[in-house]
Amino acid sequence: MEKIKQNKIWITIVVIGIIVIGILLAMLHQQKQNSPEAQSSSYVSSAKASSASTSVQDKNNEKAYAKKAAKMSGHVYGSYFTTWTEQDFINWANEYLSKTESERHQDSVKESFGTSDTIENSRTTVDYPLDDIANQIKNDGYVADYYKTVKDFNKKNPGVNPDDIKK
Repeated sequence: MEKIKQNKIWITIVVIGIIVIGILLAMLHQQKQNSPEAQSSSYVSSAKASSASTSVQDKNNEKAYAKKAAKMSGHVYGSYFTTWTEQDFINWANEYLSKTESERHQDSVKESFGTSDTIENSRTTVDYPLDDIANQIKNDGYVADYYKTVKDFNKKNPGVNPDDIKK
C-alpha cells in the first residue's frame, strides 16, 4: 500500500511538471510571435498584399478614367478646361511678344487663357510667367500643358480623374 502511495505522489509530481513545462513552452512561443523579427515578416507580406491591391485598383481607375475622358468634350490647359484653341494661344503669344518690355512687365498684365484661373506678371517680385509662356509657345511652336481633347489629357495623365479638371 505504501508503494502505491509513493507511486501516486511521483505520478502527480511528473504530471504537474509536464503541465508546468507545457505552460512555459506556450509562453515562450507567444513571446517569439510578438518579437519584432516575427512581426516584420508579417508586415512585409501585408505590405506586399496592400501594394498589389493598390496596383490593381489604380489600373481599374485608369480604365474607368479613360472611358470617362472619351465621352467628355472640351480643351484642357494645365488642369483647367479652356475655351481657347491652340491657335488662340499662338495668336496671344505673338501679340504679347510684340509689346514692349515695359508694357509686358507691369503689375496689371494678366491672362486667364480661357480658364477660371488667372496668371499675372509682377514687377514687384520681378516674376513674369507670361513671358515664359509666350516664349515657350514662340520657340517650341506648341503650347505646353495644352490638350485639344480630354482624351488627350487622359493619355498624358492616366491617373487623374477627368471629373477633377477644373472649370
